[in-house]
Amino acid sequence: TYVEGGAQAVQSVRVPVMVFSLHDRFLELCRFITRPPRTTYVEGDLGPRSFRMAGEAFTRTDVTLRNSRGFQIHCSHYHPAEAPTTARPCVIYLHGNSSSRLEAISVLPTLLPRGITVFALDFSGSGISEGDHVSLGYHEKDDVRRVIDHLCASGKVSRIGLWGRSMGAATALMHASRDQDRVKAIVCDSPFACLRSLSGEFTNSFLNMQTPSWLVGMLFEWVRATIQDRNKFDIMELKPIQYAATTFVPALFTAARDDKFVLPHHAQRIYQAYGGSKRIEMVEGDHNSLRPWSWHTTVGEFFVEHLVLSTAAPLRTPFGQAGSNTQAAGRAGCKPEAPPPTPEKENMPPELRATPSWARTP
Repeated sequence: TYVEGGAQAVQSVRVPVMVFSLHDRFLELCRFITRPPRTTYVEGDLGPRSFRMAGEAFTRTDVTLRNSRGFQIHCSHYHPAEAPTTARPCVIYLHGNSSSRLEAISVLPTLLPRGITVFALDFSGSGISEGDHVSLGYHEKDDVRRVIDHLCASGKVSRIGLWGRSMGAATALMHASRDQDRVKAIVCDSPFACLRSLSGEFTNSFLNMQTPSWLVGMLFEWVRATIQDRNKFDIMELKPIQYAATTFVPALFTAARDDKFVLPHHAQRIYQAYGGSKRIEMVEGDHNSLRPWSWHTTVGEFFVEHLVLSTAAPLRTPFGQAGSNTQAAGRAGCKPEAPPPTPEKENMPPELRATPSWARTP
């Protein structure tokens, strides 16, 4: 068919073929943003409700909350079995895209032996929570607000930190920027800086070729309009980096050097723009690699510094009602914090702390 036209005819079909391929890829991008493969599980996958770690007995309390859009979100709070006489700090673990609160099991040995409780949730649209779609942080940040409201109302939590991975890391930053009276420290593992730039990298990676920026931009606008119509939110607002300069909560960042999904420069750009006390540590591996124990140790020490050892009084005022006088608000409604963990817990061999007791082999 194209012999007569020679090279010119062959060239004439390249752009339509590339446009067709890009259209398919951007359909995948729509699914990636709003309906990635959903992790499903049964309650038994969460492990036993009671277990021992570092010589102490702990309990998992499952909670169902209703978010601002009316969806039920399923959660778990891991805390000492014996009710403490004082409130304890808590880290809320925020899972990545196409994941669930099962992720949080891996961080229990990092936090529980250090005297910090762990709260995990399935974001709406993820795991077994209600909702048909996810939004890479746009709606997920409101789930975080609902969880913090619940923890503050319980009277059992003193200071609160956020630990997020991928989508959860972006969510942590977006929520912390607006709730700096209640969120006292954040850990962001592999956050994306801007969905617009991530989508271009996503397309180039899948096509294994450089795509003209004008074409990526045109198709991105199509994706934007499609998601606005179907899911009622604007993906152009998914720019976690725009919150960085005005967020002053102490922050710890990381990314994997061989991450081909969310390239490491995203975390580096956010780190550079971040307005508060900050630190970044790159790790080996890719986007979904297990993080080394040295990283978990760094995270544990970071949260101990800012949640356990800090003498500043935590706030327990409802979201959006915190006053400008932090000390006065703190005096009005805070509980004293639990003492730091005993040395023997900190000196446990890593291999014992790295795995929950119910997952160990005899």
